[in-house]
Amino acid sequence: MTKLWPKKINIVAAPDPHAENGVTFHMEDQNGDELETLVFNKDQEPGMKKDEHHEVRFKLIQESGMTLEFAQSPSDALWVAWGTRDTYPACPQTKPAQKDTIFYATKSNANTLTAINTNPTECLFSFSLNFVDPHSSTPTKLIPYDPGGGNQDGGEPPFIGGDISASTGTVRVIALAVGVLAIAFVAFRLLS
Repeated sequence: MTKLWPKKINIVAAPDPHAENGVTFHMEDQNGDELETLVFNKDQEPGMKKDEHHEVRFKLIQESGMTLEFAQSPSDALWVAWGTRDTYPACPQTKPAQKDTIFYATKSNANTLTAINTNPTECLFSFSLNFVDPHSSTPTKLIPYDPGGGNQDGGEPPFIGGDISASTGTVRVIALAVGVLAIAFVAFRLLS
């Protein structure tokens, strides 16, 4: 079984009459520091191996009197859209047609959401955490929070969605080797 490395993230909700759905959100790490994006980097976890995965535990923190909950179905609670190494995709507005196999929710209850990120390749992503207010007049209406994220280092396996893609590290080493050979060739030609 693959080892899971815990990552705890607080989702802080506050009432805001000027915001869509009347609420604003932000993310915090377990120390209470506000996060702009959610970053996964296996190289920054002491002892984490490339074939191991992050287990994210999102905890909802809200002001007294608020009655938000994570959407109860994991497939409704977390939606992900994948970009490239340099480009964020648009935030997902609807439930993806296929189950995500890279960053996906495994368990949802009122105040916590557990998700896995396998972080197989370096890329940016957008995601939506979806909430409901079961005490409102529209108890099943999804209330989204759309932060950004990034898989910074990649890992195993090298096959994503059936496409063969070289790991970022291998590409960098090959590019460096080609560059060194090109410089050596130019230097040899100039000296001969």
